[in-house]
Amino acid sequence: MTASLLITTDPEVRSRWSGAFPGAACVASVDDALDHVDAETIVWLHLPPDPAAAAEHLWSGAALLAPARIVALSDTPSDEQALALMERGAAGYCHSHAGAAMLRQVETVVGNHGLWVGPNLLRRLIASTLGSVPRKPVVTGPLSSLSAREREVALAVSRGASNKEIARELLITERTVKAHLSAIFLKLGVRDRLHLALMMRAPAKP
Repeated sequence: MTASLLITTDPEVRSRWSGAFPGAACVASVDDALDHVDAETIVWLHLPPDPAAAAEHLWSGAALLAPARIVALSDTPSDEQALALMERGAAGYCHSHAGAAMLRQVETVVGNHGLWVGPNLLRRLIASTLGSVPRKPVVTGPLSSLSAREREVALAVSRGASNKEIARELLITERTVKAHLSAIFLKLGVRDRLHLALMMRAPAKP
């Protein structure tokens, strides 16, 4: 069973995070966390403000806390920092003052061994992975198992749309979007939005 643990010395971050995960453990340092983590643990690591120090903090923390998965929490998040930290082993990255609903979304994705990225970064990753030439999303093969509405949601994800944007576009609730995504992930055997987007936009096989 997945368990979450926060590492921070900031009382405001601790309070906000605990609101999302009541009763979950919070400690002040990586050393304090070592006896509390295993392969099923998601460690939420609050980063120092200096970018170089943040990268080093994550690098050393990931080495000590393995095989736990790490979500980096930044007071001043940026796509550039997210990419750099994911290259250093982060499974997720978000604002340290994100709301409870967002934090629980991150936990769900990372808990399923996926990567959590925001919509802006998702668009960049799709573009960089698939190249600069736009490709029409495909709906053949396993994708044909999706219902018409699930296909609409998956197509929106392939463009990098957020749940809120999808809900607005399709005139449905965000809760319904999440339900469709859960069904899509299960049918296609993908773990997160990035892998879904890449599957949707991969070249069709002859």
